[in-house]
Amino acid sequence: MALFYQADFTEKTDTLNAEESRHLAKVLRIKAGNEIHVTDGKGKLYRCTVTDANPKKTRVEIIATEKTHRSVTYRHIAIAPTKNMDRLEWFVEKAVEFGIDELSFVLCQNSERRVLKLDRIYKKAISAMKQSGNLYLPQINELRKFDRFVEQAKAESKCIAFVDFSNPIKLQEKLINKAHNIIVIGPEGDFTSDEVTLAENLGFKKVSLGNSRLRTETAGVAASHILNLFCN
Repeated sequence: MALFYQADFTEKTDTLNAEESRHLAKVLRIKAGNEIHVTDGKGKLYRCTVTDANPKKTRVEIIATEKTHRSVTYRHIAIAPTKNMDRLEWFVEKAVEFGIDELSFVLCQNSERRVLKLDRIYKKAISAMKQSGNLYLPQINELRKFDRFVEQAKAESKCIAFVDFSNPIKLQEKLINKAHNIIVIGPEGDFTSDEVTLAENLGFKKVSLGNSRLRTETAGVAASHILNLFCN
């Protein structure tokens, strides 16, 4: 059954917004009488019957409402945006599919992309949420300088992924189930030694994502997968 997203959808809503109405009527060609699902991105799922498949303002009738509960473990990834937006969007798509709760973007000394507009990021996240059937849209934060991010970060487990093959500590060893976990991923040129030292002084633990040297977006996906596997 097709899944639609509308942030302001409630038990009293009887229409879809213009964007979702257009997608329903013009792209999916759903007709009156068909059933659809709508989520508010906050865990609620509405089963609805389409009463008027108008491409500008589709009308629906809510049949049933369900509420899913978010994982008790909070999973937060902060990543330095890649120069190639397609690679960054690919990471966002996969992170949303893995159920990451929060995404932050950090500006590091070796960052190649120093400006980030979130419009495309939001669209990719919404699309991934709908495609995967995930009912929670992660919180997505504006680009912040690395030092400000690590100074303000609050979590029971704070990790920084750094390419140091002599470091035997794996990410999964530092995760805390049923708690808030943050993992920070650096740019292609990696973090500087000063950035790593600052993070460690602020309570971050240096961790490894394995024995291979990974691209930024690949490291982000690897961290998302590890968080998904080891944190319920």
